[in-house]
Amino acid sequence: MPTKTFLNLSSDKQHKLYDAMYHEFSDHVLAESKVSNIVTAAQISRGSFYTYFDDLEDAYRWVLNDVVLDIHKDIDRQDILSTTEDFILKAKASQHFNFLNHYYVVNESLLQKKSGKSTSRDFSLPDSHSTNQDISQWLLVQSVHQLIREFFLDPDKQACIISTLHTLDTWRREV
Repeated sequence: MPTKTFLNLSSDKQHKLYDAMYHEFSDHVLAESKVSNIVTAAQISRGSFYTYFDDLEDAYRWVLNDVVLDIHKDIDRQDILSTTEDFILKAKASQHFNFLNHYYVVNESLLQKKSGKSTSRDFSLPDSHSTNQDISQWLLVQSVHQLIREFFLDPDKQACIISTLHTLDTWRREV
């Protein structure tokens, strides 16, 4: 995550560096991304980059977190299936498509291998106090995240994934 030094930069400088990192990570998988490309695009020194972030992976995780937050702002948890369908239908034209494609195809696995833990957000697991509605919502969230992953691993499955979302919606209405 960015250092305090980075957070003290003007918003223009932060944005310029963010844009440079976002474009690098959208154009290249993490293993092929280069600090030199980022610092050139952001017009900062290599030393400055390492003053702001521990390493390239640290910078990537920060950008990833921002992308995930941006995507989730359009997801309505009360209507998760239809907002996910909208997301998948628009994903190929999304500014985030290449970034997310790199994430799901290569970077997610690379980050897991390096850290030894899942890069996915932790979801509270249902327990003995969970209601049927809690469990249903948990199952929907898990399913939606897996379907999004499937889409980015194989965008040609879009129609099948949309069909699965409709099946889940039918199931949700019946329980």
